[in-house]
Formats: sequence, structure tokens, C-alpha cells
Amino acid sequence: MIRDMKDSKLFSPLKLGKTTLKNRVAMAPMSMDYEAADGSVPKKLADIFVRRAEGGTGYVVIDAVTVDHKYLYLGNTTALDKDSLVPQFKEFADRVREAGSVLIPQIIHPGPESICGYRKVAPLGPSTNVNANCHVSRPITVKEIQKIVKQFGQAARRAEEAGCGGISIHCAHAYMLAGAFLSPLRNKRMDEYGGCLDNRARFILEIIEETRRNVSPDFPLILRISGDERMIGGNSLEDMLYLAPKFEAAGIDMLEISGGTQYEGLEHIIPSQNKHIGVNVYEASEIKKVVNIPVYVAGKINDIRYAADIVERGLVDGVSIGRPLLADPDLCKKALANQFDEITPCGSCGGSCISRSEAFPQCRCHINPRVGKEYDFPEVPAEKSKKVLVVGAGPAGMMAAVTAAERGHQVTVWEADKRIGGQLNLAVVAPGKQEMTKWMVHLNYRAKKAGVTFEFGKEGTVEAVKEFAPEAVIVATGARPLVPPIKGTKEYPVRTAHDFLRGKFVIPRGRVCVLGGGAVACETAEVVLENARPNSYTKGFEASIGDVEVTLIEMLPQLLTNVCAPNRTPLIRKLKSRGVNINVNTKILEVTDHDVKVLRQDGTEEWLRGFDYVLFGLGSRNYDPLSEELKTFIPEVYAVGDSVRARQASFAMWEGFEAAYKL
Repeated sequence: MIRDMKDSKLFSPLKLGKTTLKNRVAMAPMSMDYEAADGSVPKKLADIFVRRAEGGTGYVVIDAVTVDHKYLYLGNTTALDKDSLVPQFKEFADRVREAGSVLIPQIIHPGPESICGYRKVAPLGPSTNVNANCHVSRPITVKEIQKIVKQFGQAARRAEEAGCGGISIHCAHAYMLAGAFLSPLRNKRMDEYGGCLDNRARFILEIIEETRRNVSPDFPLILRISGDERMIGGNSLEDMLYLAPKFEAAGIDMLEISGGTQYEGLEHIIPSQNKHIGVNVYEASEIKKVVNIPVYVAGKINDIRYAADIVERGLVDGVSIGRPLLADPDLCKKALANQFDEITPCGSCGGSCISRSEAFPQCRCHINPRVGKEYDFPEVPAEKSKKVLVVGAGPAGMMAAVTAAERGHQVTVWEADKRIGGQLNLAVVAPGKQEMTKWMVHLNYRAKKAGVTFEFGKEGTVEAVKEFAPEAVIVATGARPLVPPIKGTKEYPVRTAHDFLRGKFVIPRGRVCVLGGGAVACETAEVVLENARPNSYTKGFEASIGDVEVTLIEMLPQLLTNVCAPNRTPLIRKLKSRGVNINVNTKILEVTDHDVKVLRQDGTEEWLRGFDYVLFGLGSRNYDPLSEELKTFIPEVYAVGDSVRARQASFAMWEGFEAAYKL
């Protein structure tokens, strides 16, 4: 057992060619959407990596640097396809090095995944493939393959000239050009680049050999592969055990093991809810046995103590960590000092680090509001210490209280409930979402450390606030369940999904109708199913748990709109496999205590009858009984989070942070 991280192998140096890594923690490649149209690295994007370098990360990987800017990846795409881009890339690499780390660009050709189809240019692929935008790639010729191989070599040369510590070549996930060539899911060629495993690997091996010809003999080359594509018809661990020594012989200095396939199994590539820690460790440990080069592993390495353990046990040589480094850029520094409670934890939520919206098209982090604004909010005391009242101890209130207290304000929190967390207490009830409790555990630790005073069971009223006489108030009163004025809601008792998730009543068995198809409704359906234990035996109780039948009714064309694919796909798959009756494009017209009248897409009306329980899971609406009146006598009043508008927890925490920082 490691008693002091200073003694752990994870924080020992690793020699990789001419580059010495100060530790075995890498920042994994992640799409950020801060890229520039001309292929350069904007300061805001560079800042994200520099900040993690300052925090002690061994090396940082910038995602998807293309060898041919004609074929854009996900919009604006970083590139090293011409010499004129080298000087600005050198400035970037220099900043990372001065911060104490090493820059490794991930070199790619988007292949089938290019968005060039929007410009009426067909994407390139090993075969005819359909990408996420429904654009069809055309099979490239052998002559084009040879050209692209040379482009990889030139991009690697430019990376070395820019002062990078090495490059990483992406050929994982049956994705982008190299990964697509390697995978039988995408490669249907009938020439020397298709068919058997050796032929499918030919393109990658040629890239490695060409790259080696264009860089110094000791310039490190890293290869990212899927240890197992985890899909029928895809590459298996056995395939990778066969290929790994060949990659080493061709000139690869390190293997980075991921897993899964981009379209069929995104939840394996970006493992969020319902996925266990270290999803690719077994495959990585097996591959390590057949090569003589270091093997790193990626994929939900979200606890630095676990990372140290798998390196100490010799399962891998190092780890690639993604989202936990977004949550806390100082992860390595804190771990090295054994300050584990200080680490801001990743909740594996699959939120704004993955999902984008029109309002927030770039990478953010639920628990770290500084992502994308690395140096905009310096950690310095406020000019004047104020008496601050925070009403509500949900995500917004807790983040506000912590931020204000850490800046030197005297903070008191009033919470009507007997515990912190707000609606997050409901969000974590569903299976697989327990990790999101880490946020509140951490904020609670910081609040106590910073001297925040909590008063539970304390209702925030205008009179009580007047008596308390704060200099500033942050209203974080959250939201209430939404029950629209549907016919029947006045005549019959209304049961909400919120009350069910709070445990105010149980559903032992029977027919259940959940109104709604968003996260609240679908997770309520999941919990109903999980609570059904038809094989359990309870003697002498009429309400013994038994079989349930669940129906969902959603007005939109699909369930779980705006939920990220790694979470959405497994949950929908689970609901379908458990026999949930899913009704989309269906409007609710009327309810009774046992029946629901709906309007179908074709205009027909229908009564769905005979339910034992009808639950409203239509989301929430904001609840703010204070802020407008408080503004008449309090100098500073801010409403934040769901008290403004019901949304994801990320908005609550960002707004709580920014409001508190203004004080």
C-alpha cells in the first residue's frame, strides 16, 4: 500500500526517447471546441493545457491535430499541415515546457469523420462509410494513401521542429482514417489494405515508418489503440495482442490503450455513468505483457489513488486522465502532497465537457467554472470582507458559499431541508449516478474548512433576512416539480417523480405511467424497474415487491433530449430491454388517478387505462420567492441556478461561482 505519493511509481520519471517525463500522468486528448479556423492554437485553448502543465501533469495531449486542413474534423481544426503553422505551435510548446510539462500533439487525418461533406467534398475512408452527419465517405485510392502517409511524416517533422516532446498517432475506436483502416467494422477493402488483420494494419505501419524517417531517431512516437473495440465484428483484445509487437517493431515508443468504437459504443470511449473505474485496465495489462515499451491506459481513471495503485502493481506504466484534469488542473500537485480531500472531483456526469449546446458550444466543467476561463478568476481575497447570506444549499448555493468564504467573506447558509444537495439528492438516486455525490462531499469539505455557517431547517423569508441584516444575499432556492395545467390535475391527486425519488412513497408492484421523457422521467422509470424484485420474499407483508410494467409518455420525437450519448444510449437500451412502453410524439391531454388521455402524432386521441400509479416527471420550474423584494433593502442580491430557470447542475454551479466572485 502506498502511504506517501512521493514514493509512488506514478510520480517517478519516465524516459521516452529523448524526452523525460517527470511523472506517469498524461492529460488525455479531449475535443474542446476552442480551435481556430486557420488551424492555429488560440490562447484560450492553449491556456487549458498550460494550466494543467502548471498543475503538475507529466505531459498534455492536444486533440486531433490534422495533417490536411482540407478535411476538417469537428468544425475548426488544429493543424500541422504547413510550415507556416510551426512558429505559433512552438510558442504553445514553449509555454507548456516553461510550465514544467511536455506537449504531445495527437496527429490525425479525420477520414470518414471529416465534416467536409458540408462543403460538398466527400470525406475519405477505407471504404464507403456513413458518418454521424450522414455524409458518405468514398474509398481512397492507393495513390491517395501514399500521399496521406507522407503528410503524417511531415506533420511529425513540424511537431518536432516546434519543440514538442513527441507525437501521438490516433488509430483507436474504428474512428478517423487510421482507426477506420484498422477496424473490420469500417474497412471492407479487397486490396492489400483490406481483408486480414495484417493488411488492415498496413496503413498504420506505413505511417509509423514514414514518421520515423522524418523525425530524430529518439523522437517519441505514441500510438493510441482500442484494446478491444467491444463490438461484434470489431477488433478484439486477441487482435491487439498480435499487433502490439508489430507496432513496437515499426518504431512506436509507447502504447496508449483506450477501448470501444465511436458510433456503436461511445459509452466505452467516454465512460460516464454506469461504467466502472478503469474500464480498459485489463486490456492494457494484457498488452503490456507482449511488448517491451511503456503502456499507458485511458478510460475513467478518475481517482488518482487508483491510478497510483495500478501503476504500482505493474498493470500499466502510466495513465491518461481526461475529465478529472478538467475538474482540477492541480490534481497532480495535490496528490503528490497527499491532499486528496483538496482535489476537486470529476463526477463522471457526461455533462458540459462532452455535451455542447448553442448557448455553450465549448468545453466547460460542471464542478470547475474556470474551464475555458483559466486565468479570468484569480484566487485572491476580495477587497472587502462582507456579511453574506446564501439561501439554499443545492449545487448553486454550495458553490456560492464556498467561493465567497474562500475569498474572505463571512458566509451563512440557510437550508430549508435537513441536508445539502438540493435536487442533486434526487439526481443521484438512479443506478450509476452515485459518483455525482462527490461534488457535494467536496464542496461540503471546503465550506467547513472556509468557515461557512450552516443553518438547516431554516426557511428563507423576507422578514428573516431583514432581521439577519446581511450586506449581500445569494438566492439559490432552486426549483419545484412542474405540473402543467393539464385537465384532471385539479380533480385527482398528483404524484410527482420528485416525491417518488425522495422516498415519500414506494411502488411495490403494478402498472406505472411516467409522464415525460427527459432525465427525470427516464431515471424515475429506471428506479421503478430497479426496485422491482419479483424473486424476493417478504413474509407477512401485503406490499411485497413484485412485477412492474412501466410506460413513458413524451411529447418530443425522442427520449433524453440534450443528454450526452454515453449516458443516453445505455439508459434507452436498458429501458427497452426491460420492456418499457415508450410513447414519443405523444401529447398528454388529460389525466385521472389511473388513466391518461393522449394525442398521437397522426391526430388521433386515445385513453391509456388501468395504471396503478401515474407520476409527473415533466421536469421543474424555478422557485424564487425572495430576490425581487430583497433588492429593495439589500445592496447586493443575486439569484442563481434553478431559482432563475431550471437547468442542468452546471449552470447552477457556474452562476453560484460567478455571483460569489463578484462580491
